[in-house]
Order: sequence, then structure tokens, then C-alpha cells
Amino acid sequence: MDTNKFVAFLVIASAMSAAAMVKPLEGPWLNPGEKLVCFGDSITAGKDYYVKYLRPVLETNGVTVVNAGLSGDKTPMALTRIRDVAAEKPDAVMIFFGTNDSLVGKARWRDEPTVSPEAYRDNLLWMIHYLKRQGVKKFSIVAPAGCCEGEGLLEYGVSCPAYAQMARVAADRSDAVLVPLDIVFALEHEKSAEGFAKLNLTLDGIHFSEKGSRLAADAMLKAWNMKGAHE
Repeated sequence: MDTNKFVAFLVIASAMSAAAMVKPLEGPWLNPGEKLVCFGDSITAGKDYYVKYLRPVLETNGVTVVNAGLSGDKTPMALTRIRDVAAEKPDAVMIFFGTNDSLVGKARWRDEPTVSPEAYRDNLLWMIHYLKRQGVKKFSIVAPAGCCEGEGLLEYGVSCPAYAQMARVAADRSDAVLVPLDIVFALEHEKSAEGFAKLNLTLDGIHFSEKGSRLAADAMLKAWNMKGAHE
């Protein structure tokens, strides 16, 4: 098995082992007049990333979107911002962390404290616990997108699948809607002979390209059963 197929196999096998945790929705997750906060790191904060494509579709559905992304954020640091999220008085919060959590302590980030998959899971659960106590009713967790591409994969290796699995556990325990972005990206890489070896869904191995951003936004809309998702 070549490297690309092996990486894709790891990501897909990790996701499939928890497929039963995905709970299909009977109706739209968000309703007209509601407010959604997108809580995440630079992949959320970037003005040309997935929120750019998610926002107009949700606004067409009457949903207000607030971008609460912060570049470089990891879940331990994000916990210090959770009051700011609650202050928005959202009806729903989407939580999308994990890429930075999986990379700290390695390669160019080797001087930063590590965040274990279990700590990442518990941080997600604490975020939701706090926000529930502030009256937020709806939550969605995005499984981090799998693996780095290109040189990033060589530098950091295959670590993200363990965090994607923990995102699934957190979503199941908190009854949050899971967005299985890891398997969505892995299946897209399967279509290419180059797999993860070349930049396809990211600009630099980590941050989403236009194609990756559109794919991510569509995966979210499908998971939320919202009008505007491609069939």
C-alpha cells in the first residue's frame, strides 16, 4: 500500500469505526431568526475560508452568522474565550478546533505544550457544558479535517485522526451534531492519484483552499440538513 492510500485508509477507518455516532436530523438544525456562532481557530477566522461560503447560504435561510475564529487558537486557549461566545447570546454554536491541538509539540511547534486527544475531547465537553449553563440549546462539533497535505504531512505526520475520533466522542456525549469533515476530505483525496502528497484542499497543507472551503461549508450544511447544501 503506498503512502497516500495508507494515510487515506487511516483517516477513513478511524471515521468509519464511529459511524454509528452520527445522528441524522429529521429537520433543519437552524431556524429563521436564530443566531449561530462559529467558534474556531484560523480556519474559521480567515475571511476567505469556509465561513465565506457558509454565511450567505445560512443568511438566505434567515440565520445570523457570527465569526468567533482566532488564528493560532487551541482548545485550552479557546476556553478562555468562551464567555465572549456566550455574550453573543447565540441560539447555536458550532465548535471547530483540533488542527492546532494535534500539531503543537511537533516540528516547528515543538516548544509549545502538547494537547492530548483526551484533553482535546474534554475541552470540547467543557465548552458545551459552560454554554449550556448560559442557555445555549444547539451545538455542532466539526471533526478536524484529517491530515496535512504536501510538505505539512511530511513535517507533522499522521496525528489528526485521533483528534477527529475524540471529536466524535465529544459530539456523542454532548448530543451535538457531528460534521464528519475528516472523512469528507479523505474521500475527496481518494479521488486523486496524488492523494495527500500535493496541495489540493489546502493552500499550505493546513489552511483551506477555495475548493476545501466550499467542501467544508457544504459538509456542514448537509450535516445540519439545511437548504442550500449540494445533493
